[in-house]
Amino acid sequence: MGPTRTPYDQFGKQMLRAVLDQRGLVETDAEVPADPRRVDLWFMPDDNRRSRAAPGGLLGRITAGPTTLELFHDTPGGDALAACFIKHGQFRHYLSRREPVPVIPTQWIISSGRPVSGIDGLWLRPMTGWPAGIYEGPPLLWTRLVVVSELPSTRDTLLVRLLGAGRVLRQAIADLKALEHDALERRLALPILVRLRLAVLADPTQRTTDDQEFLMDTEDIVEAWRQEAIREGFQQGERAGFQQGERAVLLRLLRRRFGASIDSTIELRVAVASSEQIERWTERVLSAATLAELFAD
Repeated sequence: MGPTRTPYDQFGKQMLRAVLDQRGLVETDAEVPADPRRVDLWFMPDDNRRSRAAPGGLLGRITAGPTTLELFHDTPGGDALAACFIKHGQFRHYLSRREPVPVIPTQWIISSGRPVSGIDGLWLRPMTGWPAGIYEGPPLLWTRLVVVSELPSTRDTLLVRLLGAGRVLRQAIADLKALEHDALERRLALPILVRLRLAVLADPTQRTTDDQEFLMDTEDIVEAWRQEAIREGFQQGERAGFQQGERAVLLRLLRRRFGASIDSTIELRVAVASSEQIERWTERVLSAATLAELFAD
């Protein structure tokens, strides 16, 4: 099984990484050397990071210990689910040969819908003491399944429900937007949802019905994200002067939009720019496809 398959699964990996990075070491596309197979995410809690803000709820419970996560925005068939079991067995074997041997992770498969043939064929059973939608396999297979469409619609499940599809994803996005502006879930997930929206917009020829629904459901999140970034930037700017506040806003927007591409050279360019340039670049942040396009005068 190759790397994560859809833009929505990529969103899932990015969001989970943003969440779990608060609590430990996260490795995406962890290699399973027996074959060119990769684990979507491998998470190892780190006691030195436990003081940082961390999610509670269902996601916090799932990742309470060493964990691998496999994401399926499109509901997998039985063979795909079985392949996850095989891959995890190979990964566990690979880890057992390391020195020192790390704690063997539990595999969590997160499926947007109910994989009926996989649940029946792999003898997965509802887990006692967990909400609806959580299943476990035989103990020695170290694997559990989350059926996102079966989870209760509560705040505790929100970050996991954002990994769903269709109606479930729409409801989760609505719940996210309804949270207070400084809510942890909102701060973690909203910027990555904006990136997903931009990725879906990038190639109209590849859009699916699922994509069209997602675009309609997220029409207002870009402006919400921009306004929150502006508000935070101006709060910083009140201490350093109005013009510095404008620069702080632009840099914050640039980092959210282009990530690691915003290096010291870009920061210097913003620092010496005129107010007119800052205003012009700020207006282009969401429409420019590249930094070169954004800075074109």
